[in-house]
Amino acid sequence: MFDSIFNIDLRRFIVLMLPLTKRRAQWVNWLMCLIKPSRDIYGDFVAYRDSTLYKLDHTPQVYSMENVLNDVYDRTSRRIHITDGQYVSAVRFYEPEETKPVHFYEEEPPVYFYEPEELENLDVDFVVVIPLALNLSEASIIRLRSLIDFYRLPDKTYTLRYE
Repeated sequence: MFDSIFNIDLRRFIVLMLPLTKRRAQWVNWLMCLIKPSRDIYGDFVAYRDSTLYKLDHTPQVYSMENVLNDVYDRTSRRIHITDGQYVSAVRFYEPEETKPVHFYEEEPPVYFYEPEELENLDVDFVVVIPLALNLSEASIIRLRSLIDFYRLPDKTYTLRYE
Protein backbone atom coordinates (compact mmCIF):
# COMPACT_ATOMS: atom_id res chain seq x y z
CA MET A 1 0.00 0.00 0.00
CA PHE A 2 2.47 2.66 1.15
CA ASP A 3 5.67 0.98 0.01
CA SER A 4 7.35 4.25 -0.89
CA ILE A 5 7.80 5.24 2.76
CA PHE A 6 10.16 2.27 3.22
CA ASN A 7 12.33 3.08 0.18
CA ILE A 8 15.13 5.22 1.51
CA ASP A 9 18.08 6.20 -0.66
CA LEU A 10 20.68 6.98 1.99
CA ARG A 11 23.31 8.17 -0.49
CA ARG A 12 20.90 10.71 -1.96
CA PHE A 13 19.84 11.75 1.55
CA ILE A 14 23.47 12.40 2.55
CA VAL A 15 24.14 14.44 -0.57
CA LEU A 16 21.02 16.54 -0.03
CA MET A 17 21.85 17.18 3.62
CA LEU A 18 25.42 18.31 2.93
CA PRO A 19 26.00 22.02 2.47
CA LEU A 20 26.86 22.98 -1.09
CA THR A 21 30.44 23.81 -0.16
CA LYS A 22 31.04 20.30 1.22
CA ARG A 23 29.46 18.28 -1.62
CA ARG A 24 32.58 16.56 -2.85
CA ALA A 25 33.17 12.87 -3.41
CA GLN A 26 35.57 12.71 -0.46
CA TRP A 27 32.94 14.02 1.99
CA VAL A 28 30.17 11.87 0.60
CA ASN A 29 32.31 8.71 0.74
CA TRP A 30 33.42 9.50 4.29
CA LEU A 31 29.83 9.98 5.43
CA MET A 32 28.78 6.79 3.63
CA CYS A 33 31.40 4.94 5.66
CA LEU A 34 29.99 6.46 8.84
CA ILE A 35 26.45 5.29 8.13
CA LYS A 36 27.45 1.79 6.97
CA PRO A 37 25.96 0.18 10.14
CA SER A 38 22.71 2.03 9.53
CA ARG A 39 22.66 0.81 5.93
CA ASP A 40 23.18 -2.77 7.12
CA ILE A 41 20.31 -2.46 9.61
CA TYR A 42 18.13 -0.93 6.90
CA GLY A 43 18.92 -3.87 4.59
CA ASP A 44 17.99 -6.33 7.35
CA PHE A 45 14.77 -4.42 7.95
CA VAL A 46 13.79 -4.51 4.27
CA ALA A 47 14.50 -8.26 4.09
CA TYR A 48 12.46 -8.87 7.26
CA ARG A 49 9.62 -6.74 5.92
CA ASP A 50 9.55 -8.65 2.64
CA SER A 51 9.51 -12.04 4.37
CA THR A 52 6.77 -10.90 6.75
CA LEU A 53 4.64 -9.61 3.88
CA TYR A 54 5.14 -12.96 2.10
CA LYS A 55 3.97 -14.83 5.21
CA LEU A 56 0.95 -12.56 5.55
CA ASP A 57 0.01 -13.07 1.90
CA HIS A 58 -0.31 -16.85 2.37
CA THR A 59 -2.99 -18.62 4.36
CA PRO A 60 -3.75 -22.20 5.50
CA GLN A 61 -5.82 -22.77 2.36
CA VAL A 62 -4.66 -25.63 0.17
CA TYR A 63 -3.70 -23.58 -2.89
CA SER A 64 -1.75 -21.15 -0.74
CA MET A 65 0.17 -23.85 1.13
CA GLU A 66 0.96 -25.57 -2.16
CA ASN A 67 2.35 -22.30 -3.51
CA VAL A 68 4.54 -21.81 -0.44
CA LEU A 69 5.91 -25.36 -0.53
CA ASN A 70 6.56 -25.19 -4.26
CA ASP A 71 8.20 -21.77 -3.93
CA VAL A 72 10.66 -23.18 -1.41
CA TYR A 73 11.32 -26.73 -2.68
CA ASP A 74 10.23 -27.07 -6.32
CA ARG A 75 10.25 -23.64 -7.91
CA THR A 76 10.43 -24.76 -11.55
CA SER A 77 8.29 -27.91 -11.83
CA ARG A 78 5.87 -27.21 -8.95
CA ARG A 79 5.11 -30.89 -8.33
CA ILE A 80 4.31 -30.76 -4.60
CA HIS A 81 0.58 -30.96 -4.00
CA ILE A 82 -1.84 -31.52 -1.13
CA THR A 83 -4.63 -34.08 -1.14
CA ASP A 84 -7.40 -34.80 1.33
CA GLY A 85 -6.65 -37.31 4.03
CA GLN A 86 -8.45 -40.59 4.56
CA TYR A 87 -10.70 -40.66 7.58
CA VAL A 88 -11.46 -44.00 9.19
CA SER A 89 -13.90 -44.05 12.04
CA ALA A 90 -12.40 -46.12 14.79
CA VAL A 91 -14.42 -48.94 16.29
CA ARG A 92 -14.15 -48.73 20.02
CA PHE A 93 -14.36 -51.89 22.04
CA TYR A 94 -13.57 -52.68 25.61
CA GLU A 95 -10.86 -54.73 27.23
CA PRO A 96 -12.02 -58.04 28.79
CA GLU A 97 -11.42 -56.78 32.30
CA GLU A 98 -13.94 -54.00 31.78
CA THR A 99 -16.71 -56.62 31.35
CA LYS A 100 -18.72 -54.66 28.84
CA PRO A 101 -20.28 -56.54 25.93
CA VAL A 102 -19.29 -56.11 22.31
CA HIS A 103 -22.09 -56.84 19.84
CA PHE A 104 -21.53 -57.95 16.25
CA TYR A 105 -24.42 -58.28 13.83
CA GLU A 106 -24.27 -60.52 10.80
CA GLU A 107 -26.16 -58.24 8.40
CA GLU A 108 -23.77 -55.31 8.85
CA PRO A 109 -20.69 -54.81 6.70
CA PRO A 110 -17.47 -56.24 8.12
CA VAL A 111 -15.90 -54.32 10.97
CA TYR A 112 -12.16 -53.76 10.90
CA PHE A 113 -10.13 -53.23 14.03
CA TYR A 114 -7.12 -50.97 13.87
CA GLU A 115 -4.22 -50.53 16.21
CA PRO A 116 -3.71 -46.95 17.47
CA GLU A 117 -0.53 -46.66 15.36
CA GLU A 118 -2.49 -47.55 12.23
CA LEU A 119 -5.12 -44.94 13.00
CA GLU A 120 -2.45 -42.26 13.30
CA ASN A 121 -1.54 -42.84 9.66
CA LEU A 122 -5.13 -43.18 8.44
CA ASP A 123 -6.84 -40.43 10.40
CA VAL A 124 -5.20 -37.34 8.87
CA ASP A 125 -6.83 -34.22 7.51
CA PHE A 126 -4.49 -33.76 4.56
CA VAL A 127 -1.56 -35.46 2.85
CA VAL A 128 1.38 -33.56 1.40
CA VAL A 129 2.53 -35.46 -1.68
CA ILE A 130 6.23 -34.97 -2.43
CA PRO A 131 7.85 -36.34 -5.59
CA LEU A 132 10.73 -38.76 -5.08
CA ALA A 133 12.83 -36.78 -7.55
CA LEU A 134 13.29 -33.97 -5.02
CA ASN A 135 15.60 -36.12 -2.83
CA LEU A 136 15.05 -34.11 0.32
CA SER A 137 17.67 -34.45 3.04
CA GLU A 138 16.77 -34.96 6.69
CA ALA A 139 17.31 -31.25 7.38
CA SER A 140 15.08 -30.33 4.43
CA ILE A 141 12.32 -32.60 5.71
CA ILE A 142 12.52 -30.96 9.14
CA ARG A 143 12.33 -27.54 7.48
CA LEU A 144 9.40 -28.74 5.33
CA ARG A 145 7.52 -29.94 8.42
CA SER A 146 8.14 -26.66 10.23
CA LEU A 147 6.91 -24.73 7.19
CA ILE A 148 3.73 -26.83 7.07
CA ASP A 149 3.27 -26.42 10.83
CA PHE A 150 3.58 -22.65 10.45
CA TYR A 151 0.78 -22.42 7.87
CA ARG A 152 -1.60 -25.22 8.88
CA LEU A 153 -4.44 -24.72 11.32
CA PRO A 154 -3.66 -26.00 14.82
CA ASP A 155 -6.35 -28.69 14.82
CA LYS A 156 -5.38 -30.17 11.44
CA THR A 157 -3.17 -33.23 11.14
CA TYR A 158 -1.09 -34.22 8.14
CA THR A 159 1.36 -36.74 6.86
CA LEU A 160 4.00 -36.73 4.14
CA ARG A 161 3.80 -39.19 1.25
CA TYR A 162 6.51 -39.71 -1.35
CA GLU A 163 5.54 -40.64 -4.91
